[in-house]
Amino acid sequence: MSTFERATDAELFAAAPSDLVAFEALYRRHVDRVTAFAAARCGSADDVADAVAETFVRLLRIADQYDPARAGPAAFLRGVTANVVRDLHRRRTRHRALLSKLAGRDLLDDDDIERLETVIDATRAAAPLRAALAAVPAGDREVLGLAASGRTTRQTASELGITPDAARQRLSRARRRVQTRLKDRRGGERR
Repeated sequence: MSTFERATDAELFAAAPSDLVAFEALYRRHVDRVTAFAAARCGSADDVADAVAETFVRLLRIADQYDPARAGPAAFLRGVTANVVRDLHRRRTRHRALLSKLAGRDLLDDDDIERLETVIDATRAAAPLRAALAAVPAGDREVLGLAASGRTTRQTASELGITPDAARQRLSRARRRVQTRLKDRRGGERR
């Protein structure tokens, strides 16, 4: 058994930059959350893998900035991962723009048009859901988001620092509110 298996996240963050065993324990403890977060925001498995790897590399440089009084470890890692994903998207956008300029063409081929039509259709279909989600109070919406990303009720409760019963209640309220808003919207469209 590793000396860091029972260590707190704060202890792991402090030791990780200089201790490979601590870093490995921190990685094992949080890699699934980081992967799920990146997967929800990246367009390919390669991008997810890049984001996860870069998150933990970056974490080695900034682990000493972790302050448990300001945020839980999951929130801190989500912030790091969000920054990594944002940077990845920016690099990809700049790369595509450069390639487009070098190629000297801005024309769309059939695959591009089909992809754009799919994105447009999906965006239109998602608008009512976004509106329904916006009506859900922030705490309930956070529980719903964690559940949608694959977390169990216990994991969600632990991550948010609430009881599993509170997490179940928030999730139930959020689902009911979203369903009601979507039904009301459908009913209004039929009239």
